[in-house]
Amino acid sequence: MTTATLEKPHAAAYQLLALDGKGKPVSDTQLLAIERFLRAEARLLDNERYREWHGLMAEDLFYWLPLRSNRFRREKRPEIEPTNMAIFDETRDELDLRIQRLESGMTWTEDPPTRHVYAITNVEAFETEVAGEFEVHSVFTLYRNRSEHDDNMLMGRRRDILRQKGDSFEIARRLILIQQATLLTKNLTVFF
Repeated sequence: MTTATLEKPHAAAYQLLALDGKGKPVSDTQLLAIERFLRAEARLLDNERYREWHGLMAEDLFYWLPLRSNRFRREKRPEIEPTNMAIFDETRDELDLRIQRLESGMTWTEDPPTRHVYAITNVEAFETEVAGEFEVHSVFTLYRNRSEHDDNMLMGRRRDILRQKGDSFEIARRLILIQQATLLTKNLTVFF
């Protein structure tokens, strides 16, 4: 079964939650190409080149930033479930709407614009059962500054399914795991 033909209501979310880094690691050459892709993606976001960034998304994209629940260790329920509320639970078309909103000049939270710096580290990549698709784990740091009083940093992990597309890749699935259960930032007009 390919990622495009998942059948359960929350199949893409289940797929992302199941990514556990236990597959066969990709070759060093393939890992370098994936790291290069992720660094170029971060540069596009740093420079607000959102249309080009959007071009990296697969048609069947699932882009998910679920809310996390703080749980005691003794509790058996997972902190993230496919039915959790989400900050972002989007398709490629929904990301396009967010970009159109930013392009409209009517987004008051981005005037003056926020300055971003994305850092992507700890990249690991594994083969999947689907030829040309890769399970990729990474850590991100996002520093944001809008004025002398609006300064914050978000850190977290990403789990991606990258799909080979010619000599490069496209993002088919992305799970964003921010380490905060309660966001302390004033707004979240960002992409991860």
